[in-house]
Amino acid sequence: MRTLLLVFALSAASAASLYEKDPDVELLNSLNFHTHIKKPDSMNHVKIIEFFTDSCANCKSFVKEYKELAKQLKGVIKVTAVNCGKEQKICNEYGVKTYPTLKVIPPGGFGTQEYSGERTAKAVYPWVMKFFSHFVEKVNSENVEAFLNKNAGKFKTILFTDKPKTPLLWRGLSVDFYGKMTLGEVKNTEKALCQRFKVSKFPTILVVKPGQKKPIKYDGKMDQKELFEFINRYQETFALENLAADEEIALKKPWLSENVPEMTSQSAADICYNGDAVCILAFVKPGSDGKLEKSAYDMIMAAKSKYASGNAKFAFMWVNFAKESSFSAALGVDSQPALVALRTGKRTRYAKSEGSFNSEGLSSFLDRVLGGDVQYKPLKDGPPALSPVEGAKK
Repeated sequence: MRTLLLVFALSAASAASLYEKDPDVELLNSLNFHTHIKKPDSMNHVKIIEFFTDSCANCKSFVKEYKELAKQLKGVIKVTAVNCGKEQKICNEYGVKTYPTLKVIPPGGFGTQEYSGERTAKAVYPWVMKFFSHFVEKVNSENVEAFLNKNAGKFKTILFTDKPKTPLLWRGLSVDFYGKMTLGEVKNTEKALCQRFKVSKFPTILVVKPGQKKPIKYDGKMDQKELFEFINRYQETFALENLAADEEIALKKPWLSENVPEMTSQSAADICYNGDAVCILAFVKPGSDGKLEKSAYDMIMAAKSKYASGNAKFAFMWVNFAKESSFSAALGVDSQPALVALRTGKRTRYAKSEGSFNSEGLSSFLDRVLGGDVQYKPLKDGPPALSPVEGAKK
């Protein structure tokens, strides 16, 4: 019996694709390939693709190195993989004959370059980085006013640093936000600028804008996901434009600055209903503190980072399933946890995910939404009513 169980476990493991659950390597298929590789918003990114098969011995021996490479390039280069045993059409399109094959798609999304060197993370890293360029602007006392007044009315983000070279993390973020938010860099040797912005510790990151009373300081870790979320708040459609009222509005509407706000009768219009985004709702039971539990929060944050530059905008919120029972029922949710895509505008409609409530299930659902492969159901009377917020002004 034990032997049979062992054989079953081994066969199940071998059936799983080499990168199926890897957080740093994006496994591509016919449903999401063009969305992730050829989408207009990603044309400034470098993408590397490994074409492999599960039965290929050289592919299996390269897995550890490729995963290590993905960790090193996280937030800078899009590291992806295609299983040619399942996605032969894609592999034929790219002229893949042997496995593993590594190809880079340079910025612009046209043409590919094939790697022919040693298959180690150490060897591949410098080769793929030669295709990478960034958009960080050097800011000094002479050009600071021009930097601040460029694209008048829009926020800029400045890194004050004591490092001789621009950090790779910052260079990668400048590509993520190219055309949406300008990222600058001030060296610690720029004493006048450091004094002007009251910066005495390095690194310091500030969101700035002409006319604002006080720069907005980043207080989190130097982590790609956390930094992305922080910067993203000030370039999204709901970013506050009136700096004089910024702090006052933020106090009245805290959900505008929350990474994954709760959907309530107060927050729904600002985040979900008044924009062109597809609203992704997570119906869950809150934690003991009444907030979204960390496991669900981390899952959604990973998805936000992954799909931030997609063709379609996503807005992520969570719903207290027990508290919003009528709202949940109207969207076909009879148990938690559950995921629903809600679209508003001229026609309000929703689609419920039938997959698992985990990172893989969420990614699969979002790919299907982007690919138009979900069946929406209409809500003729618009979004269902949400429970009144206790203590809210009428």
